[in-house]
Amino acid sequence: MVIAERYLQAINDWDFDVKRELLAPEVVFEMRWAPEGFPRRLDGVEAVMEFLAPLPESIVTEGLYDIRIETLHSDPGQVITFYKSDMTMVRPVEYKNEYVTCFTVRDGRIVHFVEYYDPTPLVVAFGGSVTPPSL
Repeated sequence: MVIAERYLQAINDWDFDVKRELLAPEVVFEMRWAPEGFPRRLDGVEAVMEFLAPLPESIVTEGLYDIRIETLHSDPGQVITFYKSDMTMVRPVEYKNEYVTCFTVRDGRIVHFVEYYDPTPLVVAFGGSVTPPSL
């Protein structure tokens, strides 16, 4: 649980060194509901760090809060986190969302994590739009 908590705090602190330290070299990062133009899967710490590196050009503050962390009784290395974001974008617009992230921690490092969120607010924050079909 401490590893996932440290990772989320590193997001809030924009501490990329801590993020790198907590990720295993072979880490897999998945964003299964990512909007078009965003990767759905990144393999390896270098790919994850390369994806994260330009984020400060778009986001002023992360603002993760209401963080709740749970572990599976059967495997304490399986950590499920629930949290909200209240980000300020460079554009400037606010970006608010809710997340569920599932971490797999082995030997003190994150080897896999899957982030679930509503992609619509993200698309809008980056200047796009989502138009529902006519019914």
